[in-house]
Amino acid sequence: MKSKILAITALCLLCGCAASYRAAVSYQNEFVVMFYNLENMFDIIDSPDTNDSDFTPDGAKNWTHNRYETKKKRIWQVIASVSDKHFPDIIGVCEIENHNVMEDILATTPLGASGYSCYYHETLDRRGIDVAFLYRPETFEIVDSTFIPIFFPTEPTYHSRDIIYVKGIVKEFGDTLHVFVNHWPSRYSGRIASEELRMDAARTLRHNIDSIIAIVPGAKIVCIGDFNDSPLDKSVNEGLGSITTFDTIQPQGLYHLAHYMQTERKMWTYKYQGVYDILDQIFVTGNLMLNSGLCCTKDDAQTVYREFLLEYEANGPKTKRTYIGMKYNDGFSDHLPVTLTLHEPIQKK
Repeated sequence: MKSKILAITALCLLCGCAASYRAAVSYQNEFVVMFYNLENMFDIIDSPDTNDSDFTPDGAKNWTHNRYETKKKRIWQVIASVSDKHFPDIIGVCEIENHNVMEDILATTPLGASGYSCYYHETLDRRGIDVAFLYRPETFEIVDSTFIPIFFPTEPTYHSRDIIYVKGIVKEFGDTLHVFVNHWPSRYSGRIASEELRMDAARTLRHNIDSIIAIVPGAKIVCIGDFNDSPLDKSVNEGLGSITTFDTIQPQGLYHLAHYMQTERKMWTYKYQGVYDILDQIFVTGNLMLNSGLCCTKDDAQTVYREFLLEYEANGPKTKRTYIGMKYNDGFSDHLPVTLTLHEPIQKK
């Protein structure tokens, strides 16, 4: 009980610290970008093309219709908790089995009333889990989009999730925003053994960022996703060439907001074997940090900490996930969501 009280106190202090950062800067209007790893959001149908048999009523995890329906409600509850003003304007998700599941979530939960549209396609991921892009057409208009495959020279038969790229107009600001949604190769075979796969993903993302900047030097770019690496790892630092200091903003630099979230603000999104980490990360180009038009500060990147998303063990909180091994845990996800709030600065008179 004492450890739980201490954990709750630490969590409250952390959230209070985050609020104090936000109060220091004066902005108006908000455009909220969210990313959430849904943790194995499968339907209950066994697909012959993917390794999803565990997530069926007769499978090892006894994934029933009722559990599927509960999971949909859980996802809605998390998204609704992000803001007391409105739903996020853009949501990137991963570990979603197919387009039908995503459309079912929108059609049968209150999310549908918010008018979200979904951008999605099937990839060759062996487990059949993909990334998807949700957006509110009333606040964001897509003008270009594509799915970017990742090739792995050292393992040419390996398949992973494509990177989603979307270019759109943020209507309230009249500004163009480029968004990349990622779910990089996992550490299933071990962090070191799989590192080169994530380096390949990093090179792919970096190439596409550079291609945009070469054409539009003032491009405002956001990269979100589950990168399956820590903010201190090689792929997200050397591979992406990201910047972790914010004293002088380079307009075309790629700034690693998750590094700041972890090292300075002690945030986390994932806990494994008692160690807290941030696998769900956010990067922005410097043009988004120059207080001109659509913009943000390093403190506008947040982890979504909500008490209902957590449970407790001896060394502090952890995520209340859907399954623990093969045991149904009636939870949400093994990851916490992250958000980035973009603003328009108030001009001082």
